[in-house]
Amino acid sequence: MYLVGFSLICLIGVTLAIPTADKRIVGGFPAEYGEAPWMVSMRSSLNVHLCGGTLLNQNFVLTTAVCMEGRLATNTMAVVGSRFLNTQAAAYYGTQTITHPQYNQNTLEFNVALFRTFFNVIFTDIVQPIQLNANFTSAGTRGRMYGWGATESGDGNSNALQTINLNVIDNDVCRDSLGSDGMRVTASTMCTLTREGQGLCTNDAGGALVVDFSVIGVASWKIPCATGRPDVFVRASAIRDWVVSII
Repeated sequence: MYLVGFSLICLIGVTLAIPTADKRIVGGFPAEYGEAPWMVSMRSSLNVHLCGGTLLNQNFVLTTAVCMEGRLATNTMAVVGSRFLNTQAAAYYGTQTITHPQYNQNTLEFNVALFRTFFNVIFTDIVQPIQLNANFTSAGTRGRMYGWGATESGDGNSNALQTINLNVIDNDVCRDSLGSDGMRVTASTMCTLTREGQGLCTNDAGGALVVDFSVIGVASWKIPCATGRPDVFVRASAIRDWVVSII
């Protein structure tokens, strides 16, 4: 039986000055109010942002397997409905984490997990689910990524949700660009690269790369941070059947 403290929906908030958008995904810009209603901040029981997540329905959040490794779902919160980490938002504790059966800890292939909430997430105008795209995403596609990750390697989380446009590149080009790490790029992964100074950083993993209000990729790993080398995502088309079979 789950402890009441781990089960109840709670409101996370502190009394602080008006939030400022002073940090960002590297090279990005502040997201607008309600722009990404599917965006989830995965947090510890101490209210510390760990990684991003994507709301799929009233009970499931898609995030990375790495983010949930060694963590109890009952001690982890999915926080929805706020652009700022330090403002009031609805927090849902979990009951279960389901890791993709083909997840590889060494290569980070299929680096995704589903987080099941104890209570149904309440939908509002700024809390809404999003679907996974079933189609293979080709090079040249331009997607939108969101996250509360650091400005640069070693920096802290961004207080304000940030967003950036990222270009999908060919997997062969990605492998060549990543050198020895290129062997970790497989058919189930997808890479983005815009230019040096733009890209993912610490704690952006788990967030969704979105095109036309559907998810095409889940941020998985990067060479810290925005150094002109590709960022790597799990392809939504490669995991969609597994996700649908569970949720």
